[in-house]
Amino acid sequence: MAPPTISVKDFYNLFPNKRKVDTLPLIKVELIVEISFETFGQVQYTDENGRPRIKEFVGNRWLKEIFLKQTREIKFSVFISNQFLQKGKYVTLIKKIDDEVIDKKEFQLSGDKLFEGWFKLG
Repeated sequence: MAPPTISVKDFYNLFPNKRKVDTLPLIKVELIVEISFETFGQVQYTDENGRPRIKEFVGNRWLKEIFLKQTREIKFSVFISNQFLQKGKYVTLIKKIDDEVIDKKEFQLSGDKLFEGWFKLG
């Protein structure tokens, strides 16, 4: 008696490609910096793996989207250059989770220093 043979079609049916993958939906976190004038600075935050990051930016707005598997605290701060000593200008830090504003702070610049220092959120 001959041993049973498996066709390519039978082998293919052993591994279906239309499996439903059980995954948790990712949580979208947005970190936003808005400044009332054009400048440069640095943003410090923790990424999706919990590692601290520092990024430089130029302009009056900075945005970072992070996707997390579970909710956790994300630290967020910004360092601003005020090279022309502008008074009455402001810096706004915003943290959104799934398009809902969770935390928002507005800081007014003194205009006395070239570098205003670190503004922190959270």
